[in-house]
Amino acid sequence: MANAFVDAHRRHGHEARLVTLCECVNEYEEDICLHLPFLKGTAIDQALKTVMNRVHGNRAKFEQPSGGAPVWRPRSRMEAHFFRMREALWTPRIQKAIREHGLDEFDVYHLESGVEFYRDGRFLREMKAKGKRVVCYYLGTDLRNRGVIPAIRDLSDLNLTCEWDHLALDPTLTYFYLPFDATRYDYREPPTDKLRVVHAPRNRWFKGTEHVLAAVERAKRHVDFEFDLVESVTHVEAVRRKRAANLLIDHIGNAGGTTGYGMNSLEALALGIPCVTSMVPEYERFVAPHPFVVATPESLEGLLVESARRPHALAERSRAGRAWVEERHGVDRIVERIYDRYRERGWMDAEGKPVTAGARS
Repeated sequence: MANAFVDAHRRHGHEARLVTLCECVNEYEEDICLHLPFLKGTAIDQALKTVMNRVHGNRAKFEQPSGGAPVWRPRSRMEAHFFRMREALWTPRIQKAIREHGLDEFDVYHLESGVEFYRDGRFLREMKAKGKRVVCYYLGTDLRNRGVIPAIRDLSDLNLTCEWDHLALDPTLTYFYLPFDATRYDYREPPTDKLRVVHAPRNRWFKGTEHVLAAVERAKRHVDFEFDLVESVTHVEAVRRKRAANLLIDHIGNAGGTTGYGMNSLEALALGIPCVTSMVPEYERFVAPHPFVVATPESLEGLLVESARRPHALAERSRAGRAWVEERHGVDRIVERIYDRYRERGWMDAEGKPVTAGARS
């Protein structure tokens, strides 16, 4: 998603760079990667996380004020000290990247998940003093499990989300559909000779994988079909294995308050693969009309049996899915809508040029 954003900004004539703090576990393409330690999920990283969680027990990582977004706070002096020590270790690499890539010369700083290099917002304070603009973009579990980071949120000029349930957590957010570049994925209608199902969870609990596996086992007692559980592979490998399927199960149930779909489904729909997912009624109405097959833990078995008996019925959903992704989630459309917000705030003129000096975003 972040790469699609960067490419869209460039197509609109702006200079844009993507800065990542560490390598992505799924091996997405990088631009400027800082390779910062204690983030990637190595054995040492996981051990530190485990120790922290054990020390703090079930203590939440955020406070929930009345009528506002959940707010992240260190759970103890020890945790606060850990973040300070980690950032002290990071600082030489961060400062080198700022110098080498001119990271302090951009007009707009778009912060995925509402984070910058430091939890105290020191880099952003310097940028704001120079008249720069800050956008916080919340997605995934950042608000659900962590909350906003106060020092950063206080400096943000515009707060966005692509997660429907975030609007209940923070009503001040502006919603945009998740930006997606379907042109990166070659469409083809799915084979209809046999049902081939793929499920690709990054987190089994959130995706309801237990429900999926149980339904698959029960359905296979009645019909024959193939099932591929895709885990712990690179993004390229995951897409290759999705391409071999003609039905994707995104997530089943409502674990962690999540509902609907994400990048997993968008990739599949762009490839021509119909998607099964769970949606609460309010969310289904919000995104309607849509191409998804909505299922629950109780209905998934029957859906799989019916699909295995009539795999040819998937072709029509395949065509509708690709068109829907392009219309709702097209990254250039999303970027243009965000630019409308920039114009409302006087950051950009009618021709799409930044009002501040330079042409970087």
